Amino acid sequence: MTIRLTAATPAAVPSCRGCGGPTTILPGAAYSREDVELFEELDAAVRSDLTSEQAGRRLGRELRAAGSSVDVAEHTLLRLVDDLPRLRFLLPALRLKPTSLQDRALMARALGMIEMILNARTSLLEHSA
Repeated sequence: MTIRLTAATPAAVPSCRGCGGPTTILPGAAYSREDVELFEELDAAVRSDLTSEQAGRRLGRELRAAGSSVDVAEHTLLRLVDDLPRLRFLLPALRLKPTSLQDRALMARALGMIEMILNARTSLLEHSA
């Protein structure tokens, strides 16, 4: 199952961007159309790397405890890549590049998306067991 970022209109029945079928809106932050590509890349990474509902719950707790401010984003992501290695693309330091303020802002925005995706993926794992 793919988790997609899509526009939601109040009082309208939400539909999937991919197939047009009915869909569910996950609670969480609102993002812009420019965030769709990042969201889908994050979902693919989490879907690929998340191995169990226990890991999903643990990672979700870590994210909630750390917050998603610009100041802690890089440190939090460094911890997450041990369990979700496909998120390495978010960390310029791992490519031996300096981390800019723009990179830090992207990391903070991505952490909010990752938390939402982890919650949805963990729920799917729980219900499929």
